[in-house]
Order: sequence, then C-alpha cells, then structure tokens
Amino acid sequence: MNNCLSKHFRQIALGALTLSISLTCSPLASQAAPSSVASKSSDTTSSVKIASKKANKSSDLGGNLPKTESASYTNAAPFIDRMLKAADSYKDYVFEYEMVNYKGKKVVEKGKFYFKKPRMMRLEEVGNFRKGSIAVMGSGGKIRAKPGGALSFMTVDLAPSSDYLRSANGYPMVDSDLTSLSQALKTFIEKDSCVARVTENTVQSTSSAPSQVYVLEVYHGSNFDGEIYKRVAVDPKSMLPVEWWDYIGGKLTSHSVWNNFKGNVGLADEVFTIKGAKTI
Repeated sequence: MNNCLSKHFRQIALGALTLSISLTCSPLASQAAPSSVASKSSDTTSSVKIASKKANKSSDLGGNLPKTESASYTNAAPFIDRMLKAADSYKDYVFEYEMVNYKGKKVVEKGKFYFKKPRMMRLEEVGNFRKGSIAVMGSGGKIRAKPGGALSFMTVDLAPSSDYLRSANGYPMVDSDLTSLSQALKTFIEKDSCVARVTENTVQSTSSAPSQVYVLEVYHGSNFDGEIYKRVAVDPKSMLPVEWWDYIGGKLTSHSVWNNFKGNVGLADEVFTIKGAKTI
C-alpha cells in the first residue's frame, strides 16, 4: 500500500513539473574580471576585416538591438576564447535573468541562477510564470526539482537530459552556466559549420545592459550571407555576456538578459540543495 502511494505521489509530482517547472537561464551582467578589447588580440586572425552586414529587422522583438550600423567587424574566435577564460575565472556566482520566448505563444520567464565549481547549479523561478519552481544539481551531479504553488512540498529526482529541465526556448539547465555558454559559441564555429564575427570596438547599447558593448554574431554557412543564428552583447569590462538573441530561419525566437551578476561570493554547498541555505 505504501509503495503504491509513493508511486502515486511521484506521478503527481512529475505531472506538476510538466505544468509548472521551467528552468531557464543563460547569459549576465557587469563584474570586474579579466578584460579585453576585440581589436587588441595578439592572434593574427583577429585582424581580418569582415564586411558589415545590415542587422535583421527585429527591433519590434527582443528590444532594440545595439547600434551596429556603422561598426566594423573582425573574426570572433580569439574573442570567444577570452570570454571563455573570463567565465572560467570565477569559483562561484549568481545572477538574475529574464528570457522572452517568441516561439508560439509569447512567454516571459524571470529567475535567479547560482553556480559553484566544479558543477553545482541552482535555478529559481521568481516571476509570475511558474513562480516558485526550483531545480538544483549538487556536487555529485544528482538533480532534484520541485514545482511551486500548492505542490511545492513535492520533490523528484531527474536525469540531466530530462525535458523538465529545459527552458521555454528548449535550452537545458545543465548547459546554462557561463562557461558552457561560451563553449557553445566555440562549438558553433568548430563543429556546426557556422561563422562568427565581433565588432572591433564597442557600440552603443539600447537596453539595460552597459552603455557600451561588443556585439558578437554567429551565422549559418561559410560566410556572412547566410542566416543569423545567434547575437550576443558582451560587457567590455567583464567579458561576460549581458544579452543573447536566438534565431531560427533568420527569425528571432528568444531574447535573454542577465542582470546583477555577483562573482566569487562564497556560496555554501547547502545552496545547491532543495532546502537551500541563505541565498543572496
């Protein structure tokens, strides 16, 4: 009887997660870290000039794009390496995020993301959408999650590949830390037959990001006449992403913003449990 009840409650919890857990995150805000400028890389490939191309007309979605109309671009590979080094320089960090998904019905998610080396993560949904849902990955790699609302007393164990651990735009929780995001940019170039460029100098931001940002763009194909795939605004002081745009078929599908980044704050291991510890 008890086994039946346990199985029954687990099924209820999984059903609740289907409806109420969405664990999104992605890119962050300004924090002093190893700094760089795209035009001063010692790698000779960074000096290759890449022709400008007018940005896709998407100002009606995802906020206004940074002002790149008159910008000059250069090869993004060395720049991405610097992003990866900056992200990997932190022992732990926390940031707030907001992601708008435009695929199908428009969905807005807000939350907080916590990370601690080697691979501990915590996601909290704090906005109106799926408010109160939490997922954590502890030091052993085990992932636990619970929905918000009336069923918040339930917890379930999940595999890293579980669909319950994907954001509204389909991105997995376990690849949402800053190092993994920078590594994804490298993978787009090295394995996915994409090309990437970055503005040689900072350009004016038109959002809540720093007033000046670098803009990195990833395109399908072997040149920049293909469809745009990713666009990322990068803080020149921290070399961390502050905004991220995703495209399918050249059309904007999601837009993420990261705010209030705090690095090396000394997060306790208890933060990465469902019960948690005092968070910031």
